[in-house]
Amino acid sequence: MTETAQHYRPGVLHRIAPARDAAPLVFDIPRSGREFPNDFRSPAGFDEVKSSISMYVEALFSQAPDHGATWLFACFPNAYIDANRHENDIDPSLIDGGFDTPFAPTDKSDLGVGLIHSVSDRTKAPLQQLPISVADLRRRLDEFYWPYHNELSAILQTMRERAGLAYHVSCHSMASIARAVSKDAGAPRSDFDIGDRHGETCDREFVDTVQKFLAGLGYDVTINKHFAGAESIHKHGNPAGGIQSLQIETRRGLYMNEETYEKRAEFDKIRDHLTQLAAHLSGFAKDKARHDA
Repeated sequence: MTETAQHYRPGVLHRIAPARDAAPLVFDIPRSGREFPNDFRSPAGFDEVKSSISMYVEALFSQAPDHGATWLFACFPNAYIDANRHENDIDPSLIDGGFDTPFAPTDKSDLGVGLIHSVSDRTKAPLQQLPISVADLRRRLDEFYWPYHNELSAILQTMRERAGLAYHVSCHSMASIARAVSKDAGAPRSDFDIGDRHGETCDREFVDTVQKFLAGLGYDVTINKHFAGAESIHKHGNPAGGIQSLQIETRRGLYMNEETYEKRAEFDKIRDHLTQLAAHLSGFAKDKARHDA
């Protein structure tokens, strides 16, 4: 096992990085946290609250540091504040009072899953005690959202400065059948969906490398079909500046029971395959850094 260096900020983020022989590669997991802040209140039952969480994704990619990659995990739940949404993607009706920057709600806010989720993923049950005060919104941004994104940005910038480039994989999970809060509600999903915002956040070679590896393991892999990628890669991807970002969505039915949240017997196999992917991408990133150097 590779020697690692860890940094943990309770309730906010957990970072594990190889202490040596590190690749310019980071896996970020922004929507799987389950450390609920003490002030979180919801009229929904806990199963409804959990339905918004990309369960166990951090565990699926937990062995990436053993192969040279950095692992970054948002400990807070996206039911509290969603790190994969733009900071202004807010339905103004959820907030009590005016904010210092204009709100810019997107279709995600219209569906109830913007920066502040108003409904659960599973049944669209009311999720928050509303409205949220401006002071509460600002605190969630300042104490949770921005520290996570600032940490990810610092990791990527340091990698780019040291290696001349950086690779970023944002890790998520998706329901096997699209839920009510999705634009494609009721549609079946592929095993893995890779998003690069239609070529905006990384070069095609990076996408193809991931797609070919997973397809070689026998999975149905699509590109920009279900999710083209949201704020994690939009905010940090900069191919012209040497930072390549893509998003991977893993179908939850591959590794867990989506009704009971229990891990399936296949969980270890999926984790092993994603560990192999991490090892493959670490080698890819190191080779690209050597070539550029």
